[in-house]
Amino acid sequence: MTQVLILSRADLQELLTLDVMVPAIEKAFVAFANGRALTYPVVREQVEGHRGIFGIKSGYLLDEQVLGLKAGGFWLDNAAKGLTAHQSTTILFDPASGVPTAVMDGNHITTVRTSAVGAVAARTLARPDSSVAAVLGCGVQGTAQAEALCHVLPIREIRTFDTSAANCRAFAARLGARAGVNVVEAPDARVAVTGADVVVTAVGGRQPVLLSEWVGAGTHVNAFGTDTKGKIEVQTSLFARATLIVDDGVQASTLGETQAAVAAGLIPADGPWTTLGEVLAGRKPGRVRADEITLFDATGLAFQDLIAGSLAVALARERGLGQMASL
Repeated sequence: MTQVLILSRADLQELLTLDVMVPAIEKAFVAFANGRALTYPVVREQVEGHRGIFGIKSGYLLDEQVLGLKAGGFWLDNAAKGLTAHQSTTILFDPASGVPTAVMDGNHITTVRTSAVGAVAARTLARPDSSVAAVLGCGVQGTAQAEALCHVLPIREIRTFDTSAANCRAFAARLGARAGVNVVEAPDARVAVTGADVVVTAVGGRQPVLLSEWVGAGTHVNAFGTDTKGKIEVQTSLFARATLIVDDGVQASTLGETQAAVAAGLIPADGPWTTLGEVLAGRKPGRVRADEITLFDATGLAFQDLIAGSLAVALARERGLGQMASL
């Protein structure tokens, strides 16, 4: 009889923190660049009649021998039901037999692995002395991205903008508790961005929230809100001024922020792309000048969920967390 480890959200919140996730994500990006972390075609579809988007991201980590997937998506009406908009579940399988080995909450995994990606990108591409951040979109992911910036950069001021007053209050309560960090709620996105060293976009909208003219020399942009056809957060003209780094060329050009730049003819549809993994592996440059604008397009890749799930399973076994179930 198949025995499966079940890990709850509470288990994962205890097991997976930025301290353990950042080095794991960095190593996984290098493995991806070296062909040792495989990702399979993404499913990303509208759920008609329920204002939802359902997706499946799957892959195979060759060195860790981890096969699995994350299934879930985003439902706009979930707040009225007392649920977060993002809902997902991560499942791992034995690659030798196809037998499932672990089932776990995918919500915390998505949040912490994505924030770890933001931390790795900012540490790699932003100026090391970056101290002022602008966060556009102060929901779950915007808050997590701000914490990620504070984890790797000497951030002293965070300027926020969100159309939701409740999001702004929650963000300020969480980030304002950090010693030495001043959180300022800006009246609009322009005020938040002007003069910032690092900008995070995490709105997930279909109109640009970040305009090119606001972005000064030396700024780094972490674009995290666009992961579906038709979404856009960054004004396309910024691509003509910035050095573009992507998590994956295919996903970025079809699902990510880069899709609009490709459609506008600013970026070739087939690249060539510079990926974060290639920069981390030392094969391609990232930032080469202090006055350079860098833009990281993050779409979310299956290997990120799988490395997080694999790490969670290993730590859970060490600490005796989770429950075993028979299928």
